[in-house]
Amino acid sequence: MDRRLLGNILITSFLALSGSGLFIYFIPFSKPVASLHTLFALIFLLGAVFHIANNKTPLSNYISGKGQKKFKKLQSMIILSIFILISAGILYNIPFFNSIYNWGNTFRNSQLGKSEQTLNYETINLNGLTGQHDISIELKKGSTFQYPLFAIWLEDSIGNYIKTLYISRVIASSTFDYGEKVNNEWKPAVVRRPEALPYWSHKRGIKASDGLYIPLNGAPDLDGVSGATPTGNFIVTSKSDLNALKYYKIFLEVNQSYDWNEHYSEGRFPDDEIYSGSGQVGQPSLIYATDLSAADLQQKTYKLLNLIGHGHHSGKDGKLYTDLKNITTAKKIVDRIILAVE
Repeated sequence: MDRRLLGNILITSFLALSGSGLFIYFIPFSKPVASLHTLFALIFLLGAVFHIANNKTPLSNYISGKGQKKFKKLQSMIILSIFILISAGILYNIPFFNSIYNWGNTFRNSQLGKSEQTLNYETINLNGLTGQHDISIELKKGSTFQYPLFAIWLEDSIGNYIKTLYISRVIASSTFDYGEKVNNEWKPAVVRRPEALPYWSHKRGIKASDGLYIPLNGAPDLDGVSGATPTGNFIVTSKSDLNALKYYKIFLEVNQSYDWNEHYSEGRFPDDEIYSGSGQVGQPSLIYATDLSAADLQQKTYKLLNLIGHGHHSGKDGKLYTDLKNITTAKKIVDRIILAVE
């Protein structure tokens, strides 16, 4: 291609790309501008191909550093490495590398009166588990989230408990980091919390030596599925063998201490030795659930877990209480729960 014609095409498309790029960066999305930017990017790319074809020898020398001193010979590799580093930083969402984009995004949103929320998720990998199906639970915290405890488990279609997929480690062992105060200093200690996750513990159906269904000390069935108590948004990854011809239910139970309200107040149940005595109580645990059909197991499936009820306020039974009229702020511990099965 004629070098003068090619040069004019490259200069014109470069100016168009630069102008439209700045417009896209500073101004809220506009389809005509985005289309113009895309069109001139293709023209510039095509022109670059012809430019390379016309200048193979000098460009090859630039890259190889032929006839140059040692440092200049490495110039092309250094520039390539910098570009790879920047690209990796952006692709993997490293804050420093995304700061320019984030600033522009904030500036554009401000013109629309919008704000963007950045969500960080803690990933809890339960290592060592085997199974043909990958199961993950993504939980986005709500406005009243204050380090609650969780249990996630699997049942068959008629309500028979199958297995626990995840349980907060402090419940699996009943050992809390701030279990007792010794000389004005908190020490780990065993604390029995039957009110914490009663629906799960009764479904599991294993009594501890003190007669409570909440685990105590060693619980072999929970060793591989107990994990750190999340402090914010989290994703739990697990595995299980699911029969593609059967139906299942997946449950999540959550409980938060001291989240009293007008009904579930400190003095509401004065004769209940757990609620008004040794328990770290408040509003009862909430239970979320979703169904898995045989068809769901044939492909990657996403499901929302819905609130279906609450547990006993002091954990005296394993019933599901569906009347939620006295539950208030506890409903805002969780914003959403998404199940993924593959």
